[in-house]
Amino acid sequence: MASHNPKDQKAIEKLGATIRAIRIEKGLTMVQLAELCEVEYTTISKIERGLVNTTVSMIVIIARALKIPPSQLLAGI
Repeated sequence: MASHNPKDQKAIEKLGATIRAIRIEKGLTMVQLAELCEVEYTTISKIERGLVNTTVSMIVIIARALKIPPSQLLAGI
């Protein structure tokens, strides 16, 4: 029986880099994206830097704020 939550750090970092690239492409700051997502900007910062293994619901919220399908954030992972 597994006693911990396994994670794929490379996938977490790739997701963060993808979010950052799309955010910049759309001309948004981290603060602006955070406001659209109704979270603290530090949350976006941690996700973009690959410091947290974010939730599916947060991926959907970010995708909506960026006006893209959630699958675009996961492409190439």
